[in-house]
Amino acid sequence: MNTPKKISPDRLKDTFVEIRYESKLPFEVVIGSIFHSLDGSYFYTNRQTSKNQVGSLNISVGSSPLFYNDKIKVLLIENSLLFNSLSTYIGWEEYQKEIEKVISQILKKNSPINHFTRASVRYISEYEKTNITDCFKFSFTFGMPNVKSDVFTFRSEFIEDNLKIFLNLQSNVKVRNKEGDNISTVDIDVLNENLKCETIEEIMSEATKAHKKQKDIFFSIINDDFLKSLNPIY
Repeated sequence: MNTPKKISPDRLKDTFVEIRYESKLPFEVVIGSIFHSLDGSYFYTNRQTSKNQVGSLNISVGSSPLFYNDKIKVLLIENSLLFNSLSTYIGWEEYQKEIEKVISQILKKNSPINHFTRASVRYISEYEKTNITDCFKFSFTFGMPNVKSDVFTFRSEFIEDNLKIFLNLQSNVKVRNKEGDNISTVDIDVLNENLKCETIEEIMSEATKAHKKQKDIFFSIINDDFLKSLNPIY
C-alpha cells in the first residue's frame, strides 16, 4: 500500500506508544532508578489521576510519575512506559528517536528492566462537524434499513499479522463537559504482545511494526476524496 508520509492537517488528538517490561524490582525502586537515569532535559512531575482507560491500559492510581521535555511526555505505570506526544505531533521518525532516547538512558548501567514484553501504538484523530461516513469507507446499518443513523459508536477487535487491533469509530458524538459542535473520532490501537525483547533495537523494531500497521489501517479506511483534502505528501 502506498501510504502518505504526511498529511496536513493530521487531526491527531492523541498519540500513545506503550512499552511494557518486566522487572524484579518494586515499582517504587524502578521509579527512582528511572529518575536518576534520565538526563537534565527531562522535567518531573507527579500527576494526579483518576480511574480511566488509555488504550488497552486500565489506570487506577492516585498519582503517576510523569517525565517530559519539549517534545514528549512519559507516564510511568507499573511495568509500563507510556509515551505521549505533546499538543503538536512531531511525526513518527522524530517520535521514535525520542522514545529510543528515553529507553537507552534507562538501559544504562544497573537498569531496572529485565526485558520488554509488549509494544503498542494507539493514535486518535478527531474531526469536528464531520460525519464518519462522509470521510471514511464505513457504513452503519441495522435491522431498520429505512433509518439513517448519524450518531453512533462502532468497535471492532481483530487479529492481523499476529497483531491485535482495536478499531473504534465515533460519529457526531457529544463531548462531555464541553460546549460546541459534536465530534467524530477514529481510534486505532495496535498491540504487539507476548514479546521477550532484550535490546532496544528489538523492542523498537516491534514498536515500528505496530505503528506501520496502525498507519496502514488508517489509510485503508479513509475516503479518497477526503484524503486529497488533507494535502498528502508521498
